[in-house]
Amino acid sequence: MPQTGVAGRMVRLAGLLVLAVAPLLLLLAPGDNPIRGAGFDKIDLGGLPELRARNGLLQATLTAAPQTIHIGSITFPGAAFNLAYGGPVLRLHPGDLLRLHLINHMPDGINLHFHGMRVSPSGHGDNMHILVPPDGYFDYDIRIPPSHPSGLFWYHDHAFGAAEPHVMAGLSGALLIEGFAAQFKSLADIPQKLVVLKDWAVPGCTGDELKTALHCRVVSIDGQANWADTLPPGGTELWRISNQGANLTIHLAAPGLTLRIVGRDGLAATEGTDAETLTIMPASRLDVLVTKTTVGTAPLLATGVPTGSGAGFSVRRTLGSVTLASPPPTAPLPAPIFPHQQDLRRSPVDARRLVVFAENVDATKFTINSRRFDPARTDFIAPLGSIEEWTIRNTTDDFHVFHIHQVAFQVTEINHQPQEFGGFADNVEVPARGEIKLLIPFTDPHIVGHFMFHCHVLNHEDRGMMANIEVQRPGLFRICRVPGP
Repeated sequence: MPQTGVAGRMVRLAGLLVLAVAPLLLLLAPGDNPIRGAGFDKIDLGGLPELRARNGLLQATLTAAPQTIHIGSITFPGAAFNLAYGGPVLRLHPGDLLRLHLINHMPDGINLHFHGMRVSPSGHGDNMHILVPPDGYFDYDIRIPPSHPSGLFWYHDHAFGAAEPHVMAGLSGALLIEGFAAQFKSLADIPQKLVVLKDWAVPGCTGDELKTALHCRVVSIDGQANWADTLPPGGTELWRISNQGANLTIHLAAPGLTLRIVGRDGLAATEGTDAETLTIMPASRLDVLVTKTTVGTAPLLATGVPTGSGAGFSVRRTLGSVTLASPPPTAPLPAPIFPHQQDLRRSPVDARRLVVFAENVDATKFTINSRRFDPARTDFIAPLGSIEEWTIRNTTDDFHVFHIHQVAFQVTEINHQPQEFGGFADNVEVPARGEIKLLIPFTDPHIVGHFMFHCHVLNHEDRGMMANIEVQRPGLFRICRVPGP
């Protein structure tokens, strides 16, 4: 059972005050973003098809089906939504309505998870207890709150026991809530590019010379083997990067380019972070300012992904190239001013929980708090309006990624070392034989019902490393508090 906070820190209001309380709860929702409008950001989608909302509604059909995938000279048996490897890009605004008619032509059951989205987990929403059988269909009806953050999210199949093979095959796609760059005064007109990373671990590829040279792992950008980008005359773009792989962390390096992270997991950061290599865990997203100041072409590399053999062996695989054709202006891009966000450490904690990731010696059984996932079991219950501190402990030597649906969290400690406030995320690595501490706000009145938390290494999730949480409205009363300064 969680350890409850001091009752005197809470104010309980009668049901008649529910409407008055809601604005206070929204103030505690990370990434609260009032940016709305009918315009669409100018984003180069790298050839991926798109589906756009019109007049506040995106209504479309997604058909999941097996498909032969072609990446350069490699072919493999995969799957796709609407015949598009990586899926159509869904583009909406805060306040829009998303209506998707999902048709399943896969040989087993599927569903949809809208990763990172702050939308209802119930009914025809982001409901992980839905399973669409072969040759069946389901209608998703998802209202995106007007306060929803603008950013990069993604959707993918989340069928328990089959998420890894389905996502690896290609059943995923990017989801853009417009207006991310408009949060930064100096970035509103910067050209943007969508960068979708996917990988396929080829089973039984021994004897296939081409696939064996890739060590049986195909990595692509926007479904392309040799991705190429030409920077605008100013020499700077905002890359919207999404790792849609099932298990692989991709370390993206670009010698000759300056990389500055300005957003993570669909939310703005609190300051820019320069990086020589971008570490992008499975399911994570990064918003990165990419700058090249010299004319010419630079390679884009995935480090830690082996290729070749013998003398040609390397762990730096070339995924593409970036070119600047003409010298950029001498005046640099003004430094972006980052939107204000509330540090949750200023608010009292209502409950503390321990989440323990563990596995057996042959890595066939993965557990949370000694139990494998049971869709019929509710593992945690949290009252709406509460802020909780979770300790995520990794008792293994394996790589794990903590993810919770519907909400974002603040990382406060890694291996007992306090962390500066850098914004919110929905994915975080849990160090081997280590632990992290998170502050999770269950304060958004749109997020009530059952949803999941799990390891987003999908091989581990499929083998049991997942659990259920329910956020409940506390009867006739709602717990709230005045936010901290």
